[in-house]
Amino acid sequence: MGAKTIEQMQEDTFRPTPVQAGAMLNEFKINNKYRHEAQVHLEKILKPYEHVLDTEWRDLNDNEINAEWVQVPNDEWEKREIRKTILYLHGGGYYLCSKESHRNITSSIAKKADARILVINYRLAPQNQFPAALQDALAAYLYLLNPPKDAGFEPLNPKNIVISGDSAGGGLSLALGLAIRDAGLPSCAGITCWSPLVDLTHSTPSVSDDECINHVESQISKEFKEKAAALTAKIKKQNLGPKIWHDSFDKLDGRLEMYAPKEGLAIPYVSPMLAESLCNLPPLLLVAGGDERLRDEAIYFAHRSAEPTKYKGPSYNAGKFEKSPFQTPTNTTLEIYEEMLHVFQGMEHTSTTKSYERTVEFMNRVTNVLNEPLPPSSYNCINAKGEFGPLKEHHKKSS
Repeated sequence: MGAKTIEQMQEDTFRPTPVQAGAMLNEFKINNKYRHEAQVHLEKILKPYEHVLDTEWRDLNDNEINAEWVQVPNDEWEKREIRKTILYLHGGGYYLCSKESHRNITSSIAKKADARILVINYRLAPQNQFPAALQDALAAYLYLLNPPKDAGFEPLNPKNIVISGDSAGGGLSLALGLAIRDAGLPSCAGITCWSPLVDLTHSTPSVSDDECINHVESQISKEFKEKAAALTAKIKKQNLGPKIWHDSFDKLDGRLEMYAPKEGLAIPYVSPMLAESLCNLPPLLLVAGGDERLRDEAIYFAHRSAEPTKYKGPSYNAGKFEKSPFQTPTNTTLEIYEEMLHVFQGMEHTSTTKSYERTVEFMNRVTNVLNEPLPPSSYNCINAKGEFGPLKEHHKKSS
């Protein structure tokens, strides 16, 4: 049997997973006007990078954003003083999966957190490259802040909203947090990420560690390889702006080009870990498995956000943090679960139970349901018994 096309692989991952008993769905569409609003904000913050981006993302069609509410029946959410809401962005390497494929996870969160979960089918690569996914995510956030009159709920206080995601959806959640900050929009209450993909330049040690388990492998079709090569040639020939990439990017896995050109992989909204500043973000909960290849990305991101003057960005961004208007460290909780794999929350294990408990507790703290302050930033390693300890020595090497 020959290699599958991208479209076939996507179709395979769109299959719905079971909704947890005691949860329900309400599918709907988000009007395209929210994409247009998001585009206005993104054009401002992406201006320094427009010379390395394909302009296709600006050509919006009339398709609306497929979305769904996941909730517990008769939750009386509308009547609550704190209408706790989770905007969930699914994983899949930016080119696979859907809201349907993640219903087992989103319905679990809805039940455990006693919250309403808004899940969207953001546009996938390679058919829609960066910043299409970010545009859809921002559109969904704007929808929550200013819903249409027939939405069935009043505008949400952003401090009732937690942005969450897994894998690429975790990276997209953090990219959305940066975009909200940089565009001057009202900040959400917090961001939770499971196994976030935050460095598409693959610069951390665990990415190439044979003892860690690779989270996804794929084959890129000839069509999109040719498209990426053409865009690269155009960028280098026109030379319309400053070089924002490193020569080492030329050696990277071509799969990454499905989401953004190699010359754009260091854009902070593509690889949030590489942003000039990770300060002034809402409180963060970053979770990763101890045996996964994205582990070190979460570790380094946590240290850069919580201790920005000690942990600087890549050499090609040298000196830029000092010039950033964002200097206040971000309250960051890092949790590394020993011997766990990528997005282990989708499997049955004692660490899964503990991770859900900790995630829900974080959501309740940042939305003030518990009426308790957040503890200071911390870096934790958690074993199968749920016992907390400091990071292991090999974890510290990535920071």
